[in-house]
Amino acid sequence: SQNPRTYGRTELAVCYFPRLQPMSAWLKLKSLLSENPDLAPLSQLKRRSFLPAEVAKIYESLGHP
Repeated sequence: SQNPRTYGRTELAVCYFPRLQPMSAWLKLKSLLSENPDLAPLSQLKRRSFLPAEVAKIYESLGHP
């Protein structure tokens, strides 16, 4: 599979939940992240993007969108 890249958080959320509006998709992804002890810190980030290493961690736990 291709190497993870930097994603905007709503951009990545829409990959997982393409039928939802971007904000709803982000809230749903944020909720999934917060329920996972390994990913919970990512749901609290102040910046609006995920770095490649963080995307890789999300893929590892949630699978690829």
